[in-house]
Amino acid sequence: MKNTDKLAQGISRRDFIKGAAAGAVGLAAAGMLGGCASDNDAKTPEASSAPANNDVLTADTMAQKKWSFEIAPDPIPDSEIKETIEHDIIVIGSGMAGLCTMCSAMEQGADVLMFSAGSQPYSRGGSNHAVGSKYQKAKGIDYSPEIAREIVKTEQTSGTYFMDKKKWERWINNSAESVDWMIDKMEAKGLHVCLEPGYYDPDGVLTVPSASHNFWNEEQPFGALFGAPLQAQAYASHIADMGGEIHYKTVAKYLIRENNNTGRVSAVVAQKEDGSYVKYVGRKAIVLATGDFSRNKDMMAKYSPWAYEIFKDTLSDEIDYDAGLVYNGLMPGDGQKMGLWVGAAWQKTYPCAPMINGGVPGPSHAVISNFWGLNLDIRGQRFQNEVTNFAYGAMSVLQLPQRTAFGVWDVNYAYTQDQWEPFGHCVDEENGIKAYSPEEYIEMWNSNSNYFKADTLEELVDKMYEGYSDEVKANALASIKRYNEFAKAGKDDEFHVNPEVLYPIETAPFYGSKVTGATFLTVCGGLRTNDHLQVCDADDQPIEGLYNTGIMVGDFYANSYNFVMPGQNLGAVCCTLSYLLGRDRKSVV
Repeated sequence: MKNTDKLAQGISRRDFIKGAAAGAVGLAAAGMLGGCASDNDAKTPEASSAPANNDVLTADTMAQKKWSFEIAPDPIPDSEIKETIEHDIIVIGSGMAGLCTMCSAMEQGADVLMFSAGSQPYSRGGSNHAVGSKYQKAKGIDYSPEIAREIVKTEQTSGTYFMDKKKWERWINNSAESVDWMIDKMEAKGLHVCLEPGYYDPDGVLTVPSASHNFWNEEQPFGALFGAPLQAQAYASHIADMGGEIHYKTVAKYLIRENNNTGRVSAVVAQKEDGSYVKYVGRKAIVLATGDFSRNKDMMAKYSPWAYEIFKDTLSDEIDYDAGLVYNGLMPGDGQKMGLWVGAAWQKTYPCAPMINGGVPGPSHAVISNFWGLNLDIRGQRFQNEVTNFAYGAMSVLQLPQRTAFGVWDVNYAYTQDQWEPFGHCVDEENGIKAYSPEEYIEMWNSNSNYFKADTLEELVDKMYEGYSDEVKANALASIKRYNEFAKAGKDDEFHVNPEVLYPIETAPFYGSKVTGATFLTVCGGLRTNDHLQVCDADDQPIEGLYNTGIMVGDFYANSYNFVMPGQNLGAVCCTLSYLLGRDRKSVV
């Protein structure tokens, strides 16, 4: 396969450094923005004064009202709490993060109980990113912490350095240990490990080795998408083997913090399926692992407003604690709300990072790549350097008029690689999901009803832009012609696509596609959290007895979850940091 030799051998520091200069361009642009106002604008009195009206929101008045989720419920009368259960550690939530924490802590001899709003152990996705695992070494993949830190520099730059660097470093330094531990646990329960292919960026900026570990079995080989539910069930089985208890269909309502909400968090009140209330007392710790807040419209509007504006019409108010991999939001932010009610601060990074993908206008060149052919907008014009990953490609589509993009390619595009890796494919094809040959890929294009096919470019443009003006169609044809000239010359004067992947569109049949919008999965972040996953107040002081883990960990991501390090959410905050939380329980509490 093209360029797999580079991935198999790992990535040198020089490979990354050559692309680093590109990240500095945006900094220069930022310095220019302050000079955009004209003299006339500066002298307009109306621009600097706001009407004295109580109905008008100002910087001084915006904090005077509370959001619905900031108002704590009235406590349940003691007479209605029918049961009190005490353990050293109470974990709330039976997803990957909570299960990993509990399993790790119990191995250290901790007394732990878990309860969950769901009816079973469940997690979503399947990829666990790690640096230098034993499985990577067995496959000859050189992925050291030094290499990872070069990639992380790009990640943190894209997040404008808002992310908590201590958490990232803690993940890099401990990910091999945690994933090796995970592999042992999963294999003991009959699961097999595999690795997703790495990602090759001809410019070196987004290149990453094979680092996303999936788990599969013969009944469910698609580890990249469905491996996490298998992992969750395996963790729950290990917990049962060690004598641990998990109470399902039990919804946390609020935390109890001693000394009028100034002392330690000592308990949580929850409601069971039959409507009765139970108090879980954590003698040493309460661990929140309740997932995201993407099904809470008010929280989305406040903490991830741009994502809310784009996806608000798809967000459902219905809460399904057993929801699988759905693309309209997941959880209602139970843990985040409970933390706020006892004095936890929100993360410093704003806004919270949504997880967005889709929006790829054509057959992607690799598993997580954008379509590397020609991208056009509704005006028939190019709008980006097409060589990026699918998350960044989706972000570009969301900025377009009508959030609509087109892709254009020809039959020879299939022959730009010897084989094409489908989603779910793994290194050495150990899970049985095979790569496609060019001929098989062409057949898939021919059978895809969402693709356009034509014998001439004029016919293709007519089909793609049906209902659009003749001017738009002429623009599209001109864009294709100009793109072909760039490809033949080996130099893209418009968006400077690397000549290595600049493919002319000149051999029939010709293909096209149309995509509108993108998909929204979840949103990352929440309560302010230190690198030991202690929940903190507005003064950055840990709230005694309260921890959180998983996707709700604050300040790990910024701007957007961009998939540059695929499987990072599961691998970092749900696996490594959760494993460390359980492993180090005795030294922290």
